[in-house]
This record gives sequence, structure tokens and C-alpha cells, in this order.
Amino acid sequence: MRRLQQQGLGRPILSAEVAGTRFVIVGKRRYHSTKWLTFHDFLRDYLLGSLGPDWSNAEQAKPLEDRHQILRWYAQAAADAKALANPNGVTSGPMTGAIQAFLNLACNIYLIAYHGDGQDMADIYLRRLRSTRDDDFIGALFETYAAAAFLKAGFTLTYEETKPQTTSCVEFVATWPASGEKFSVEVKSRVQAAEGRVVVEPVDEVRRLRIGARLAKALKKAAAHARFVMIEINVPDQLKAAGTLDGWPAAALKQVRENEDAKGPDGERLPPAYVFVTNHAFHNDLAGLGGNIQALAVGFRMPDFGPDVRYPGYAGVMAARDKHAPMTALIESMKTHYEIPATFDGELPSVFSKGSDAVRLKFGERYLIPDVDGAEHAGRFYNASVKPDTGEVHGAYELEDGRHVIASNTLDAEELAEYQRYPDTFFGEVLKPGGECDTLVEFWDFLFETYQHTPRGKLLELMANASDIEHLRTLEQRDLAITYAERIGNAFHAKADADADAKGKELPAAGDAAAAGSHATDRG
Repeated sequence: MRRLQQQGLGRPILSAEVAGTRFVIVGKRRYHSTKWLTFHDFLRDYLLGSLGPDWSNAEQAKPLEDRHQILRWYAQAAADAKALANPNGVTSGPMTGAIQAFLNLACNIYLIAYHGDGQDMADIYLRRLRSTRDDDFIGALFETYAAAAFLKAGFTLTYEETKPQTTSCVEFVATWPASGEKFSVEVKSRVQAAEGRVVVEPVDEVRRLRIGARLAKALKKAAAHARFVMIEINVPDQLKAAGTLDGWPAAALKQVRENEDAKGPDGERLPPAYVFVTNHAFHNDLAGLGGNIQALAVGFRMPDFGPDVRYPGYAGVMAARDKHAPMTALIESMKTHYEIPATFDGELPSVFSKGSDAVRLKFGERYLIPDVDGAEHAGRFYNASVKPDTGEVHGAYELEDGRHVIASNTLDAEELAEYQRYPDTFFGEVLKPGGECDTLVEFWDFLFETYQHTPRGKLLELMANASDIEHLRTLEQRDLAITYAERIGNAFHAKADADADAKGKELPAAGDAAAAGSHATDRG
């Protein structure tokens, strides 16, 4: 599970170490080195080699300011990494924008070449990436980001550019394996001026982002399947908080909505499309730390997809998720699988500093647990809670005599950082960490996860006092679980609103909540 969380839902990294030499398979090609301790080491050499050793060496021989953008990234990334190297020879620390830019491009090309028949497309991208023209380079760069996002989410891709074409075509067709649904994907990017040029940006967000113009241009291309448009705005903006519609996301959403009545050359309204607006701000802050992807997902002429949609209760939320399941999966993957794995096999990065023999808590393993008298007993570790701010772990252990005990220990700084990045799989198996629900939808999700496997008869029993019990008896188990989760959530929030000034907030009794009824909501 940790491998999936780190590497995504596509093909796992195919690699092995033999007699001190690391081998990595990419499509039909095999690479090897005695110097690749981490996956990042491999990616560095892979990208430079894929661009062409002669080209890469020639660029590195130039003065820094005259080198191609990729080699400027590499030079700055190498300098930044050197400052972070530890005594074991492993670089460990937060990535600068330069490190992220270089490694992300390397990983994108690797993913494209590794999946399906992607090597031909990877070669096309590499040729375009070597261009000194900003529009060629930026266009190819963010097309690789789009392809990598789909691949990590488990889609299969067919690249239109590798086929003979008589008309303008989209970048690629993405197929969702679970249903076979296909999407014609077009990518548009804002071309930021080359480094060193002075650019005066207009304050007007319409002129700066130009979402409507880019969207219209993308939708004029021929497409055989449901349309998907990814627009990279390529601006230095940093968002204040995740999940909020402030700054450029609010402006981008407004521009999408204002163009829904726009017409094409034939006088007809432009076709519906999924629109993902992205911003890789670290490309504009190469020395900065902690940059990440920013994204807005919205449906163009799709009234039930987007952050501004108000659903008629939890059933409406779930219906929209089911209808747009491939896009929901893509969004979740972009949240989960964005970070580039450091290891080849899904191990946590601390294996490099602590060694493979270091004691690490893993579910199912046995550890010696001291009792109140200091005597130690072997116990199987099976559950845990972690305080994410301090790293204090309260572990549940089953002793050999059948007793269940709680024992505490504290994660060190490196382990705590890894837990914060991989809380679900830190202990080797899936553990959903507890936490607060910030929205009503999150609370509904929590309740549905709790009751989704409850037998149908038990759910009807829990809602026996509901005024519409006769209607409830006609529903299938999943619909009953959705209804029950919604009604408990609604009742809780109604009580919380009524008791906003009280010190404590109690969850209503299940019977009261179940009888509370369902209603439309615009919360969360």
C-alpha cells in the first residue's frame, strides 16, 4: 500500500540491486549504475542521458546564463542539494524550486516512457524540450505534467502526436480502466518570459490568466471523446490555504463560468469539458522551499462538477462522484501522488539514514513491551494513534497471554516528518488517521465510511422512527447507508449551530438523527 501511495496507481518501479549495481527497467530499455542509492539519483542521470549526453555536456560547458533552462535548473539543484548532504552521502531536506523543477520533469519523462508504448512520445517531448523557444519548451513541459498526472492516477494513454494526422489533434486520449471511458486531453500553457527578461504583468486577472481564450482555443480542436482541458497558468502566486477559493483560483473559476455561453466558429456554443487549471508556482521561485502543485477542477457547461456547485444533500454529492468517477480519481491522485518517491520499493526515505536494520514500528510485528514492574513481554503491534504535532505514539499491543495493552513512544524528527507525509501507511498497513472534519461533506464521508458495510436490516432498524420509513424500506443497502450518514450529519450540524455558544457539542442519539429527515444544503 505504501508503494501505491508513493508511486501512484500506474506501473510500479521495476528495479533490482544485483552485486552492488542498481538496475532499472523503463519500457524496453535497461539502465544500470553503481551510484544510484535513491530513485532521485536515477532520475537525475536518466533525464540528462535521455536529453542526449552530447547535448547535455555541450550545454553544461556554456556559461551558466547561456545554458538551456533545464541545465540551469540542474546547476542550481546540484548546488542546493550539496548543502543538504548528510554524512551518509544522502541528500535530505526540503526541495527547492530548482530541485523540484528538474526532478519533476525527469519523473514525467520516465513515466511517459515506462507506460505502454510511450517511448516514442517521450522522444518527441525530449526533442521539443531541447528547443530554445519559450513556447516550444513551456508547451512540452506542461504537457508532460498532464500526461504524468493521468498515468499516476491509473489511466492508460494513447498519444495522438505519434499517429499520422490530417487535422489539428489533441495531445492524447486517456482511458479510465475501471469503466473504459475515454477523454480527449488538450493542454494549454501560459508562456512565461525567459529568465532574465523584465515582464510587466497587467493587474487585470482576465488579461493575466486568459482562461477563456485558452479554453476556447482548446475546444476548437477536433475531439472524438469527452473533452478534458488542462490549463497551466504558470504564475508565481502562492495560495494562503488549500481548499479555498481565493486568489487566482477564484479568478479562474469566474472566467470559466463567464465563458460558458461562448460560441465556436460554427455559431454553436462551445462543447462541455472538464477543465483543470493548474499552477506549478515553484518554476517561478527556484530558490524557494515547499512549493507544490495548485489546481482547480471545474466543469465547463457541467452544472454538477466544480467547487461552486451546491448539491441537494449527501446523496447528490455521491451521485456526482459516481457520475464523474474518473475525474474524482484524478483529483485524489493529484493530491496523493504528487511527491516523487525517493526509494525504489516503497520504503520510507529514512531507510537511507537509519539503515535497513533499524527498528521501525510495523503492524503485525512483535516487540518487547515493559510492564509496570519493568518486566518485558512480547506483544503484537496492531493499532496506533499519533499526535501529529509532537510525534507521540500510543500503540496497541496484544500480549502472548491474550492481554491487550497500550504502550507509548515518540517518533524522532525524521520519522515524524515521514508520518506527516504518509500517515495512512506509515506503520506498513493502511491506518486512517483521525482528525477534524472541516466541512459537512467531510463529516458525511466519515459517517458513510463507518456505516457503508452495515447490513441493510440494521440500517432500517436504526432509522425505524423516521417518518418516511416506508420509503426507506424500498432502498438498497448503499442508498440506506448514504441516507443514514446524511441524516446523522445534518442533525449534528443543526445541533452544533443551535449550541454555538455552548462549551461542548454532543452528537445526537442515532435514533434522533435518523428521524431528522433529509434536506438540501449548501454547506461544505
